[in-house]
Amino acid sequence: MKIDRTSGEKKMLKRLIWIVVMILAIDTSLKAQKADSLRMDSIIHSLPEVMVKGERPTVKVVQGKLVYDVQKLVEKKAVDNIYDALKEIPGVTEQEKSLTLGGMPATVVLDGKVTTMTSEQLMTLLKTLPASRIDQVEVMYSAPARMQVHGALINVLLKHSAGKDTPLSGELNTSWDQDHDANFGERATLLYERGKFSMDIMYKHSHGDDYSTKDETSLHTLNDGMVHDITTHEVDQYNSFGHEYRIGMDYTFSKDHQLSFVYTGNYDKDHSHQNITESVKGTTRINEHTWLHNLRLDYHTPFGLKAGVEITCYHNPEMQYLNSTLPTGSLNYTVDNDQKINRWKFSLSQEQKLKEGWSINYGAVYTTSIDNSRQYYMEMKQSAGDDPMSSSTRKHEDDASLYFGFNKDFGTKLMLESSLSGEYYHTSVWHQWYVYPVFTLTWLPATGHVFQLGMSSNRTYPDYWTMTNFITYDNGGYNEITGNPYLKPSSKYQLQLVYVLKDKYQFVAWFAHTKDKFTQTPYQRHDRLAINYQYLNLNFQQQVGLQAAVPFKAGSWLDTHFTLSGVWMRQKDDDFYDIPYDRNIAFVMAEINNTLTLATKPDITMSVDGMIRSKAIQATYDLPASGNLDLSARWQFWNKHAILKFFCNDLFETSSINPRIDFKGQNLRMDFSCYREFGISFTYKFRGYKEKKRATVDTSRFKTQ
Repeated sequence: MKIDRTSGEKKMLKRLIWIVVMILAIDTSLKAQKADSLRMDSIIHSLPEVMVKGERPTVKVVQGKLVYDVQKLVEKKAVDNIYDALKEIPGVTEQEKSLTLGGMPATVVLDGKVTTMTSEQLMTLLKTLPASRIDQVEVMYSAPARMQVHGALINVLLKHSAGKDTPLSGELNTSWDQDHDANFGERATLLYERGKFSMDIMYKHSHGDDYSTKDETSLHTLNDGMVHDITTHEVDQYNSFGHEYRIGMDYTFSKDHQLSFVYTGNYDKDHSHQNITESVKGTTRINEHTWLHNLRLDYHTPFGLKAGVEITCYHNPEMQYLNSTLPTGSLNYTVDNDQKINRWKFSLSQEQKLKEGWSINYGAVYTTSIDNSRQYYMEMKQSAGDDPMSSSTRKHEDDASLYFGFNKDFGTKLMLESSLSGEYYHTSVWHQWYVYPVFTLTWLPATGHVFQLGMSSNRTYPDYWTMTNFITYDNGGYNEITGNPYLKPSSKYQLQLVYVLKDKYQFVAWFAHTKDKFTQTPYQRHDRLAINYQYLNLNFQQQVGLQAAVPFKAGSWLDTHFTLSGVWMRQKDDDFYDIPYDRNIAFVMAEINNTLTLATKPDITMSVDGMIRSKAIQATYDLPASGNLDLSARWQFWNKHAILKFFCNDLFETSSINPRIDFKGQNLRMDFSCYREFGISFTYKFRGYKEKKRATVDTSRFKTQ
């Protein structure tokens, strides 16, 4: 297919000219002043990268935490946001559009503050914040209860100072990326510090179009023994724009005595058009808006007391129009979907240092939320299956937690931290207590050697929309995506051993058991021609894994990083419709990342990154092998104030995963489109602003009190 990119290129050229003119004006001025989660989920994404060897170590151990110098890791990489920078840390991988650490889901927090935003909302925020805001990153494979997180933790510590003698600094960025269609983004960030007060501001505007296709083949067997060959070709076209913004303020009364306030928000508007042909013929249009407001207030005292309050308000109205003809009849409706979430979180904690190096911590966390959602069918004409019903829900959810922990350094080579938390989870359906033990034992036998043994426990909650009884139609109405009000949270227990050699080679071994793991899997109904997609709880999932991250450096021109992961996985579900399963598989993932220094004056580097994964499974899905090759180049100039980045992702268009199901009478194949993506971004960092000293007004002859 020939793609017309002329208009996109013209738009990008105009934006680049505009941003360069604006930057030159700013630079001159500074010198003058000098100095629906019910949509079908994704399968698997990419792999981690590892540390860059530098003149100083990129990782150190502080009180059992692995602390990474991320700026050193990304100094030659074409990385411009925090999300991509975190993937440079050894052991960090990207799966299903979220980050994992050592084979398990990882919670990402900013400045140690756990947010009530969803994982997807937090990932969006991380992609808008510039990588230059990172001070350092703390990694915990088994986070203690005092962090108010279960399982693996990635704590991003942000810079709150513009720099020595630099009250104001900032960054401007504009980008264009193109696969089938073009997308654009403009971002601005400011960091200000004066005396005891500091403030950061971020704004990003994103807009553009997307295009994708899906071919689906379904050999559908009904109760009467007839086999129907259903084929569909689906074309999706999207147009969207969004605004993301954040403002944070800190006031430091004295050392370890601080008051902080952060507001994060976004507004998105999406329009999509879906056209289905072959066995099913129809069109679907969706108009969707999203608002998010998140406010957080934290107070830290010098004697170890911390208090926090957080409020999250989320609103997602959606209008959907469907008109289709199926082999069994027609479907024509207009539906008004709407979701409103209000969530509050209150936390209170205390840390105390005792004699002989012992420290204890204890606290309480209470989270409560109200989910107001509705699905109202405004117009309905149907001759295929039963008429869907309008419905609404108002669910109240409470989660209360108490915890106690301690830590102790036995000299300089042995460190221990342990905690125990008890949590009560309450909804209209579930009333349960959970107990979560955690411990981490760190041993430094010699310089450059770190052993860390840990056990962690974690709980994962389903999205609110998946816990309703609503039905969303896809693929012209042949696919029915159904909610599950009885879906349970999943509980995961993991034991892992981490070994870091010479502050750069990292090896991880783990065993994980996840009870009530929930996943979304299609099922071809036998009573009628329809495929049901629904999140269901498995009995359990088990994993045994090994991971090695090994860097190699050749002179000053080549940094190569190799990551190899091997996993054995078992999934069991005794209550999956009429076809229970107990499946297992061993698979490997390998990634190599190369950074080449093409020149130092000018400062030009190039990255060549590749990944390959063997076949895997997910419930009844068979996932074929996949891989990708990405190229990027970075040119740093204007005394390192400006960065021009070029990239081409998925050079050979091989990253798409096309799942198959051939299991106990279920026969389904899906083929998703895959397009090479290329683009360019420009970033300018400015600093050095100083307020002008203004002459004071002479009041010596005025009357004063």
